[in-house]
Amino acid sequence: VPVLLTGFNRRFSPFAMRLREALDGRTNPAMLTYRMNAGFIPLDHWVHGEEGGGRNIGEACHIYDLFHYLVGTPVADIQAFPIGRTTGRYARNDNFSAMLRFQDGSVATLLYTALGSKELNKERLEAFAEGGAAVLDDYRTLDLHGFAADGLKVRGQDKGHRAELEAFAGAVRGEADWPIPLWQQLDVTRISFQVERLIETGGVAAEDAAAPAAAPPAEDG
Repeated sequence: VPVLLTGFNRRFSPFAMRLREALDGRTNPAMLTYRMNAGFIPLDHWVHGEEGGGRNIGEACHIYDLFHYLVGTPVADIQAFPIGRTTGRYARNDNFSAMLRFQDGSVATLLYTALGSKELNKERLEAFAEGGAAVLDDYRTLDLHGFAADGLKVRGQDKGHRAELEAFAGAVRGEADWPIPLWQQLDVTRISFQVERLIETGGVAAEDAAAPAAAPPAEDG
């Protein structure tokens, strides 16, 4: 039996699993915000080339998948905006904000930036639902407030790489289903490409970017 797994590892982190448990059973949409302090990478680095795909397709895709895992429904709408033109130090997809609205009404926002200091932790997620609040700090600690589940802390950092490989091996042996459903792998890829197009056009949909600007209304008199 064939098995396909895209390497979206963060959903396999024990922190993501615990947060998913806390969010399960909610009756209202959730709000999630993720800050990725990605750090500066020179423009001639392979990450920015065809092999790496750039910061959005190559790294931010992991966060879109994490949002998908935590919310559990397809994405209905996508918005994304890069910062304005820079001095040439940064790639267009180094600094942007992307907002996803899911079919259940949940909203998730990613702020991805290479402008910051690497002295600050790289990743932070905050989630709000049903009177509860959660803070995931760099895959080292998860603080839960107002949820029935307890928080979590590990020694070091756990972004789910080992658990992902174990899940894949189990699926290959026929002991478990695909680690990530195919529809989610496809939807996350679609989201990544759509965000990339929006970054390239400055946040304007391709069809709108190609349309001529409307003439200003004529003034009376």
